Amino acid sequence: MPNLDYKRIILGGLILIIGVGLIIGVLWLVFFRQPAEDAPAGGDVAVGVGGELPGTGVGGVIGLISPPGQLPGEPGSQGEEDGLITDFEVEGKVDNVASGSLTQVTGVMEDELADVNLGQGSLSYLSIEDDKFYRISLDGSGKTLLSDKEFPHVEDAYFSPDNRKVILEYPDGANIIYDLASGKQISLPQGMTDPSWRNNSEGIAYKYISDNDEDNWLLIADDTGGKTEAVEHLGDQGDSVQVSWSPTNEVVALYHKSVGLNKEEVFFIGLNDENNKSLVVEGSNFKGIWSPQGDRILYQVIDYDNNYNPILWVADAQGDNIGGNNFNLGLSTWVDKCVFARDNKTVYCAVPVSLPEGAGFYPDLLNDSADVFYKIDLSTGLSRLVAYPVLSESIDSFQVKKIFITDDSSRLYFWDAFTNKLYYLRLR
Repeated sequence: MPNLDYKRIILGGLILIIGVGLIIGVLWLVFFRQPAEDAPAGGDVAVGVGGELPGTGVGGVIGLISPPGQLPGEPGSQGEEDGLITDFEVEGKVDNVASGSLTQVTGVMEDELADVNLGQGSLSYLSIEDDKFYRISLDGSGKTLLSDKEFPHVEDAYFSPDNRKVILEYPDGANIIYDLASGKQISLPQGMTDPSWRNNSEGIAYKYISDNDEDNWLLIADDTGGKTEAVEHLGDQGDSVQVSWSPTNEVVALYHKSVGLNKEEVFFIGLNDENNKSLVVEGSNFKGIWSPQGDRILYQVIDYDNNYNPILWVADAQGDNIGGNNFNLGLSTWVDKCVFARDNKTVYCAVPVSLPEGAGFYPDLLNDSADVFYKIDLSTGLSRLVAYPVLSESIDSFQVKKIFITDDSSRLYFWDAFTNKLYYLRLR
């Protein structure tokens, strides 16, 4: 009788058992396993800092945020493109006064604008239609031609606070001051950039940037561009300086420099070489706007924790209090889309519904989102949605280029990037 190879017998048995087990497992998966329960239609409410819309209720504290495209007061409804409102019936669903949901906006005029400013109870603007300056009342009536002179190809316009003068910058580097009242025009240095008007409209500050770093300066001048004085040598740091004359006239510019991987130090540059305290911010690419009393600064920084998008903060910004009460407001937008009310503690901001990663660095390229409006109470730090602007069924989204508020806080005006027109909505 031949000798049996027990090792081969045992190995063959193991292979047979494993094969049978695999066959049984496949049959069970295909024919006998119970299907998994469907996932809930609505997930947990996400926490974030964008301009997404609260799913229910009238407004809401920032931080309680629904998925993009959720309409205020309309749980479960969603737009067809990028979360924007589409294909809805306006009648009966739009409030005339902002209350945290769809809000009716009103066009001020038919003109498309190259730039606009609200000041001294009226609106001054440069029309794209004929390249001329006009003034109009807040309700859109009383349109007045300010001059027959045409100003084509203007790149940027900086109106004085009293709405009487405007600095015009051109793509070729030319700069002028134009007096809207007298029609007088004065040339400014070609290297001038980033001008800022003094609060009383009697002076300007600007950066002079040349091909030689040694000749780059922060300068001030009178409202005609004359009587120029040097304030600070800029060298190669001009891009890190924001010219911004404070309401108290104590500060003329803000200089920010990196002091860490995701941190900057902001220096407050005065007129007389003052040794002001500095402000340390969490993020990069600082830019700020002053409160009406000049004691606070609302600012944006780009934060990698926020997908390299801007995030709003506020801090004390005067005297020995500089840097105090520095806290994150939790809204992802730019300060150019924000405006202070005269009470010095209320801020209104246009906030994009959604932003792709990196929009903080390239807003003109990456920000194609519609805006909604938020109200921030700086005494508590709380923010709430006040309006999703709607004009009609055909125009149901806007993107804010500039924003203004009336002295009595009854109306919010905004220059829209999609149409280049001016609109307002009622706050009360």
